[in-house]
Amino acid sequence: MPPPGSTAPPPPSLAAPHTAAPLPSSSSSHSQTPKPPPPRPYPWTAPISTPYPYRRLESAKCNLTPAEDWEILQAPPHVRFQIPGEYEAPLFCERDFPLLPRRPVDSRLPMGSSDPVSFTCNCSASNANDGLVLLFYRYFAAFPPLPASSHGLAGDPSHLASFHTSSTQMLNLGGKIRIAKEGFNITVGGTKAAIEEYMYKCQSHWSFSGLDLSTPEKQQAYFKPTSGGCACVFGGSPASVRVTSEITPMGVTNYLPAKWDEVISLSPEEFHERCHNDPDILLLDVRNHYESRIGYFVDPKTGEPALRPPIRRFSQWPQYVKKQMRGSDNGRGLGKRHIMTYCTGGIRCEKGARFLQENMEKRDGDKVCTLEGGIAAYLTWVEQEISEGRKTPEDSLFRGRNYVFDSRGSTGLDSGVAMTPVSSCHGCGSASDRLSKCRSVRCHLVLVVCDDCESGDPRCCPSCHEYEKQYLSDEVVDKNAPKLMCDCEKEREAMLWGTENERVPRRQGWKKAMKAGRDASGINIQIKTFD
Repeated sequence: MPPPGSTAPPPPSLAAPHTAAPLPSSSSSHSQTPKPPPPRPYPWTAPISTPYPYRRLESAKCNLTPAEDWEILQAPPHVRFQIPGEYEAPLFCERDFPLLPRRPVDSRLPMGSSDPVSFTCNCSASNANDGLVLLFYRYFAAFPPLPASSHGLAGDPSHLASFHTSSTQMLNLGGKIRIAKEGFNITVGGTKAAIEEYMYKCQSHWSFSGLDLSTPEKQQAYFKPTSGGCACVFGGSPASVRVTSEITPMGVTNYLPAKWDEVISLSPEEFHERCHNDPDILLLDVRNHYESRIGYFVDPKTGEPALRPPIRRFSQWPQYVKKQMRGSDNGRGLGKRHIMTYCTGGIRCEKGARFLQENMEKRDGDKVCTLEGGIAAYLTWVEQEISEGRKTPEDSLFRGRNYVFDSRGSTGLDSGVAMTPVSSCHGCGSASDRLSKCRSVRCHLVLVVCDDCESGDPRCCPSCHEYEKQYLSDEVVDKNAPKLMCDCEKEREAMLWGTENERVPRRQGWKKAMKAGRDASGINIQIKTFD
């Protein structure tokens, strides 16, 4: 249910809920004095402290639904609501002081573990068609920009984090939500009904001001819902909500593109057509090497796969651009290049493509383009084209599977046609796109491992196994020391920088925290909470 005054259209499949009607504020006294409510029985409203954030009658007399309760919480202070029901005199409630934000939920995995690449559904969305996963983001400075009237709200990310914390808890959504002053980066999963209501709530929030989400088609393109997942792909609810310095870490402190509009954003259809008709394209994958290993775009004119940098994390992208994209032979000799960048859902290309445009070697006629909505949007478009008889699965320029950062591991076309794997098993070399991970302690490198080799204790390389044995032995006293780089990682790093420029691996954030004597959770946000 949207806050009062919202104009966002409800999703087509979501029935309009019963609402408490907001009335003009009045100085007249109520005929019945409101009493503090008992602890509310919903999991998202577990009382943490008092006083209560608004005056209301006991729930047995008010009969407020969780959605109506939420509507009052989101209203400005002193907006009066008439309580639905038959009473001797009109009953009202109002929030009588500013609501302080809820504490973000940081449900990180235990230290030394990593995200799984498979899951078992234990919720009501056990049928594949009953659950949805969303993948969306926004940079407030990018087009269309956040209206100036909301800049003050964006300056304090904790309030936006509070909104998503409350919303996802109320709807039992799982996911990963990263909030910063520059915007938000969100992937959440849940039942179809819960996801539709969450989309509806988001469209009514100030952080979505200026976005054109006026039609179901535009909403689909922005939120990019995919089937085959639910809250269980994120380990269940609640969603992890964190306030961070960047919504996706590129590793360049305080970097903002000089001009957001100098990179051309292409719809999936425009991207597809340009790949067919433009003789000067250079397809460039902005993702990590373990993602591009199982799926990538190909040039339809040559059949050549995209240029896929051997980076392990996005923070290596800037150095890759400066070292590898300033030479004269990076894919097109000395001619002009129309560089077509892409990533999973579009967010890494927002900054990554613009950093490339600003820092690569410039040639006459060079252009940098990016795929709007990323691979996820392209596959959705291809699926629609297939369903309407205009294309076949073989017409897709994306080969293989799209790696995703949840327990589904990867996604592909939903057409029912088995896609030929473009990757091979790390153990036996057979064609496979089944994902697993290196078993070595503190490694967790994503590997392609077929069913037959899964039982064989897969490791990324023999040296990684040897380092594990050393780590588990009594010879290693400091268990928090940085992990030694194994041979396969050294080989990958050498492809990036050359053997003479071998990089020392950075400490992870939790290791920095332990070294400094701080809590390993890494949380540095203090919010007083009222429920």
